Formats: sequence, structure tokens, C-alpha cells
Amino acid sequence: MNTIELKLTIVHLRDDGILHVHIKERSHITMDEALETFKAMRVIGNGRKYPVLIDAGDYAQIDPEVRVFSASDEGNLYTVADAIAYHTLPQKLTANFYVAFNKPVVPTRTFSDIAEAIDWLKSFVKSKQSVK
Repeated sequence: MNTIELKLTIVHLRDDGILHVHIKERSHITMDEALETFKAMRVIGNGRKYPVLIDAGDYAQIDPEVRVFSASDEGNLYTVADAIAYHTLPQKLTANFYVAFNKPVVPTRTFSDIAEAIDWLKSFVKSKQSVK
């Protein structure tokens, strides 16, 4: 199994070793949904760390407590690096605020182009490792 579709997100392990988390259009991500996605990342990745591509559909929202969790050590048990691909100005502002204010514990960058995000993440593919 390399894809798990949840109510608000889709988690997919790509052939190139990048874990793709897509937040569906008009989703509102609370801690409950974030934890479901986190568990799906563990299952799909078999408990290993991966570079993660995060992209959100239009009008998707993420609660502030989810941003705090996502930046923490606990929220990055299965993450080597995060690339956040944005599609709209509000997403760009939110993503840049997250990086600057929440200060994620793993390398994190924002991108307007998914292909550029994937290229950046590929430099972390060999870094994946098992967690306890």
C-alpha cells in the first residue's frame, strides 16, 4: 500500500522516495485530522523518516495548534524535511508565517512550484532513516 486517503487528506509515498501529503480543497485541518494524517504517514512509510511534500487545495485551512504540532519534534517523527507548495497568496502568507514563526525542527521551505519543491526534497531522499 502506498496511498491512504482520509476524509481531508491523501498521503502517498511516491516512487522517488518522497512522501506527499495533499490537503483536500476546502478542508479545515484540526488536531484530530492532523493526527490521523500523522498515523497514515507512519503506516505508509513503515515507520521511517521521509522528505515530505505538503500541498493544499484551494481554501484549505490549518488550525494554529496544528502548526505548532507540525513544527515540533513529535510532529516530525517521520519527516526529514518539509517542502510546502502553495497555490494562492493566502497559502503563501500562511506557509511563510509558519516557517518564520513556528520554526520547524526539520529543514522547511516554501515553493510556488511543485517541481521545484520536489527537486529540493530529492536532496534529502538518501537521509531517510528508521525511528524507534
